[in-house]
Amino acid sequence: MSSKWFVMAVAAMMAGSAWAAEKGAGTVTPNLDKGTQVLEGSGVVNVMADDLQIQLAYGRFVADGLEVAAIAGLRDNDAFMSTELGVRTEYNFVGDSALVPFVGAGVVWADAEADDSGLDTDAAVFSVGGGVKFFLRDDVALALDGSYLIATDDVFVDSEDNELQDDEVRFLFSVRYYFD
Repeated sequence: MSSKWFVMAVAAMMAGSAWAAEKGAGTVTPNLDKGTQVLEGSGVVNVMADDLQIQLAYGRFVADGLEVAAIAGLRDNDAFMSTELGVRTEYNFVGDSALVPFVGAGVVWADAEADDSGLDTDAAVFSVGGGVKFFLRDDVALALDGSYLIATDDVFVDSEDNELQDDEVRFLFSVRYYFD
C-alpha cells in the first residue's frame, strides 16, 4: 500500500513542478521533432480498491510527429497481477496549439496470474487507441490515452464478475518529458 502512495506522490511532484516552471514567450511549441526523446510515466491508482496500474516508456521520434517507444507495465490488485514488456508507436497531429491529438498501436508480451480463476499464462497483447496531450511547456505534457487491447489468450480478468477474457479497454493518464 505504501508503494502506491509513493507513486502518487512522485507523479504529483512531477506535475506540480511542470506547472510552476516559467514559460519563456507565453506560447507553447510542442517538441515533437525527429530525434527528440521522451520519458513517460503513466497509470491509474485506485486506493479504495487496492488496484495499481503503472506503465513506463522510453521513446524516440523517428520522424516529425512519429514516436517509437519501449514500454513496461505492471497491474496489481488483490485478485490479479500482470506484467507487460513491448513496443508501441504513436503519431501526433501537431498544430498551432498546446493540445496535440495522437493515435497509436502497440504489442506487448504479458504474463498474467490470478489466484481465484486459476489464471497463469503468457500472451501477446495487441493495442490500438488514441488520446490527447496537453503541453504545459515545450517539453512537458500531460496526456490521456484510451486503448482497445486484444490478446492471444485470456489474460484479462473482468473486474465485475472475475471472468477471464481476451480483450479490454484501458484508459491511462500520463506525464511525458521530451528532450533532445
